[in-house]
Amino acid sequence: MSTISKSLAVLMLGVVLSGGAYAAGDPDDEQIAAEVQKQIDAKPSLQFFNIYVRALNHVVYLEGLVDTSVDQDEAETVARAVPGVAKVYDGLAMNGNG
Repeated sequence: MSTISKSLAVLMLGVVLSGGAYAAGDPDDEQIAAEVQKQIDAKPSLQFFNIYVRALNHVVYLEGLVDTSVDQDEAETVARAVPGVAKVYDGLAMNGNG
């Protein structure tokens, strides 16, 4: 097997094991979670909620409490807009104030 063939095989194995075909310049999960958190914290309507963001394989998980379903939808929308996010799972709950 040539060096190029071996390199291609290793690259393809990495893509398969990572669960997707993301380019080398794409953000990693830590960068994605940090950017989603930054964007949520920058939104005046969301910045006072305790929204916890984590990412795994370019999937973002939102957890915490918000006041209304509008706040919940806005947090999801913000997360989806961040480059590199493949999917968003909304685990946000409403605290009953709204």
